[in-house]
Amino acid sequence: MRTALVIGNARYEAEAGPLKNTVNDAKAMAATLRALGFQVIERQNVSRDQLIKAVLEFRATLAGKEVGLFYYAGHGLSIGGSNYLLPIKSGYSAQGADDVTLRMLAETRLFNVEQAVADMRAAGAGCNLIILDACRTTALAKTGRTREVSEAGGLAEMKPPAGSLIAFATDAGQTALDGDATNGLYTGELLKHLKTPGLTIEQVFKRTRAGVLEVSEGKQIPAEYSRLVGDDIYLAGPANLTEPAVSAPASVVKAEPLTAPTLAEVKRLVSVKKASEAIAALKARADIDGPNDEAAEPLAALLDQVKEVLKNTRISSEQATLCLQTCEGIIAALPECLSKNHAQFNELLAKAYNRQGDSLLVLGRADEALDVFNLAIPLAPEDAYILYNRCRTHLILGDKESARADFKAVSDPKFNQPKARQMAKEALAKIL
Repeated sequence: MRTALVIGNARYEAEAGPLKNTVNDAKAMAATLRALGFQVIERQNVSRDQLIKAVLEFRATLAGKEVGLFYYAGHGLSIGGSNYLLPIKSGYSAQGADDVTLRMLAETRLFNVEQAVADMRAAGAGCNLIILDACRTTALAKTGRTREVSEAGGLAEMKPPAGSLIAFATDAGQTALDGDATNGLYTGELLKHLKTPGLTIEQVFKRTRAGVLEVSEGKQIPAEYSRLVGDDIYLAGPANLTEPAVSAPASVVKAEPLTAPTLAEVKRLVSVKKASEAIAALKARADIDGPNDEAAEPLAALLDQVKEVLKNTRISSEQATLCLQTCEGIIAALPECLSKNHAQFNELLAKAYNRQGDSLLVLGRADEALDVFNLAIPLAPEDAYILYNRCRTHLILGDKESARADFKAVSDPKFNQPKARQMAKEALAKIL
C-alpha cells in the first residue's frame, strides 16, 4: 500500500504574491496518485496549524507502507540553512529582522521541511519521497508568475535519510515557473512520467528533468537528492505487465492490454461506484488509439451520475468523497481521452469542476470549492448554474459583497436558464 500527503497553496496575501497553478497542480497530483494506488490526504490553501495537522495525520498512515510521498506546491524559502514552506496568512515578514529574529520567525510562522522528512523517516515506510514544487529563491514575490519568494540565496541542499529521495522543481538560484497552462512546468512534466509503466522512481525524475530542461530552454533545472535503498520500485508498474503486481493498482493493470475495451464495455462501467474502472478503461482506449471522440459520451454520463448523487439532501460524506474522486479522475483523464479541440471538451471540463466544487461544499471545504468554481466559470461563461454555485460559496465564506455581485450577474436575462435566474433573485432579496 502507498500513502501520500498533497498540499497546494495559492491564495497568498499580496506581500508573498498569489500563485496561479499550484492548486491545479495539487489536484492533478492527488488524482494521479490515487490512480496509482495511493491513499491520498489532499489539502489546499492551508495555514501553518492546518499544515502541521495534515502532516500528523499523514504520519499516522505511514507505518509498514511501501511508499510514503509528500508533495507541496507553493512558495518556499531558506533561512539559516533550513528550508521552509510558506503557509497561507503566515504573517511572516523579513523587514528589519536580524538573523536570529528571522530564524525565530521562521520556526513560529512557517513550516520547516525537515519536520516532514523526520516524521516520514520515523514512521516506518519503506520508501519516502518528498517533492517540492516551490521556488529556490527567497525575496517576496512581486507577481504570481513565479514561485519565488526572494531574490538572493535559495533553498538549501538537503541530504535525505536512508530510504528517501528529496526532489526540487528547480536548482539553487533559479526560478520555478508557475506556467502559462493549467499546471506549473515542473509538475506538468512530472505527472506525465509518474503514469508511465516500466520507469523506476529514479527514472521518473530523470525524465522529468529532461522535459523541464527542454521546455524551459535550459532556464529551469530540477534537482533530486537520493538515498534510496533496496529493490527498484515502479510506481506505474513494470513494463509489459502480464500479472498484477502486488503494489500496482487495478487501473494501471487495465491500461496494458494490446486491445482496448470496447465502448460498450466502458458504458457498462458508467456509475459513480465504478467510476475509477470506467476512467481506467477510457484511458486504456486512449493509450492505443489516442484521444477519441467516443469518450465524450461516457464521461458526460459519469458527470450526470455524480449530479444525481449530489442532489440527495441526505448525502453522506462517503458518497460526497466518492463524487469528488470521480470528478478528480475525470479532470485528470480528460486531456488524455478527448481532444482539446473537441466541441465538448471545455463543457465537460467545466461540468467536472462544477461537480467537484459541489462535492467540496458538501464536505465543508468551501475555500477549495471557490477555487474550483473560479476555474469552471471561464470554461463555460454561459452557464448560470456555475456562477450561482460560486454565489453560494461566497455566502458560506461570509463574503456578502462578492455574493451580491454574483447573484446580480446570474439574474441577468442574458442567461437562458430561468430557474437559475429565479433562484438568484430570491437569494439576492435575502441579503440586500
